[in-house]
Amino acid sequence: MAVSTTSYFSNSIVGQPQVGADIDIFDTASSPKYAVGFGFQRADGAKFRYVHFGAISNRGTLVATDRSESSLSKIENVGALVANITKRANETINPNAIGARYMQLVISATAQQFEGGYLTFTTGTGVGFTYRIKGHTVTTDANPVTGNIYLDLHDSIVVALDSNSDIAIAGNPYANLESATTTDELPVGVTITNNTATNYGWVQTHGIVGVLQDATIGTQGDPVSISSATAGAIQAAEAESNTNLLVYPVVGYMVEPGSSADYSLVYLTLE
Repeated sequence: MAVSTTSYFSNSIVGQPQVGADIDIFDTASSPKYAVGFGFQRADGAKFRYVHFGAISNRGTLVATDRSESSLSKIENVGALVANITKRANETINPNAIGARYMQLVISATAQQFEGGYLTFTTGTGVGFTYRIKGHTVTTDANPVTGNIYLDLHDSIVVALDSNSDIAIAGNPYANLESATTTDELPVGVTITNNTATNYGWVQTHGIVGVLQDATIGTQGDPVSISSATAGAIQAAEAESNTNLLVYPVVGYMVEPGSSADYSLVYLTLE
């Protein structure tokens, strides 16, 4: 579990990579070769994404971002928390104003913690707008002032922050990945090979793949979700007895069931 200071995130529009069959899905590296989140589709329909691992992950396991390190629960009245709005050098628009590409916020942030993530207004003025985070300063930096950060955005602010603005931040779904659990239960893919913490590599997001199986084994065609007992594993999708609603996100469907603690073939439908 470690936010990387070497990842890079792109906001470009990407089509099929012009590298033919040269991508090695089993390749891992200590520094990124592609933008985190870059993806492609193979001729058989299988889909893959380039990711950063924050913790050791064995092959054939479901992985999800560590929300506690990369995300931020709702902060209320963020506009009212800023005591002294400080315009950045060479900028013509104040932070938090319409047209600015950055915000000044009173939140705690370490280096690259939210880079590549997403900020949305949950209530108040500007509700519903979502912005992609390009980067930010850190809380201990005197720029703008200690205790405040500058949050850089890819797009200009559409509605200005005010005293009623509440925000929340979601980390990049393909960075700081670890084995999916019922705490970090938003899986984005299955590992292709073994990965160490801070490595970069590939996960599969769609198509047939082998996944670690827990003791709750379904039959062919059954929906499967993340396991409630084993980190990174799948289980037959579980429903709440009083509502019949699924407890955990469905990640795909069983193709060939395996034994407990072994591997099952699953048709992934994460994207």
